[in-house]
Order: sequence, then structure tokens, then C-alpha cells
Amino acid sequence: MDARPSERGVALLLAVGVLVAVGMISLTALALARAERVAGLAAVARVQARAAAEAALAQAMQGWPSGSTPAAPGEELVVARATVPGPAEGQASVRALGGPVYALLGAGTRLSAAGEPLGSVRLELLVLLEGPDSTGRARPRRYPRGWRVLP
Repeated sequence: MDARPSERGVALLLAVGVLVAVGMISLTALALARAERVAGLAAVARVQARAAAEAALAQAMQGWPSGSTPAAPGEELVVARATVPGPAEGQASVRALGGPVYALLGAGTRLSAAGEPLGSVRLELLVLLEGPDSTGRARPRRYPRGWRVLP
């Protein structure tokens, strides 16, 4: 008998094995690319949410009507809102901690086109408040501890 049919079978098996290996490599590469894309979009969403939170805090640092300042420790009121491209929305609220020390809390959220949150960030800035200025606005000044990312 001729040995050629078995050589063809081996060559065919080898070709199929190589095609399966190339297919597996391609599928793995596509899965990794998709995972990197999702991780990248999530990172961008968090950056946009942080920008919105910082914008709201910056707006609050310029002051608010003194009547919007909470009086009792633990009480919290929203004093500023901000929207940045993305779309991301941020808001800043002031919380009384007792005495002249207050916490400005900034929260930012990056929304999807459907309005679902893709990323969110919360920041806290400790400030000192003294009496209202001549225009009746509360003007905070930074407490030495500065910004802090909340868990």
C-alpha cells in the first residue's frame, strides 16, 4: 500500500491544529481588547465625575447665602450644583461639624446616554466659616487638611 494517504491525513490534522491555535489566539486578543475598552471607559467616567465634583466644590468655595448655612451639627444643605461635558453632574453640600468647622462634600456622577451612572466620585473639603460678609454671603476658607477622597 501507498503511504501517501496517511501523510495527507497528518498534514490535514496539522493544518486544522494550526487554524484552531490561531482562532484561540484571536479570540483571546478580542476578549482582552474588550476588557481594556470597558476598563478605559470606566476610568474616563470616573475622571469626568471627579471634574463635576470639583467644579461644584469650587463654586461652593466662592460662597453661598448665609441663610443656607446649616446650624446644628450633622445638618447638611446643598449649596452648589455643576454640570460638565460628558455629561457629568456634580453637587456640593455643606455639613455642620460643630463650631466654625464645616465639611464641604462634593459628589460627581457621570451619566450614560440612558441616564444611568457610569462612574461616581465623592470628595470632602474641611473649611472654616466665620460670620457672613457685608453682602450676607458665607465665605469659607480652607482648613489645613485640604481635599480628601471618600471611600
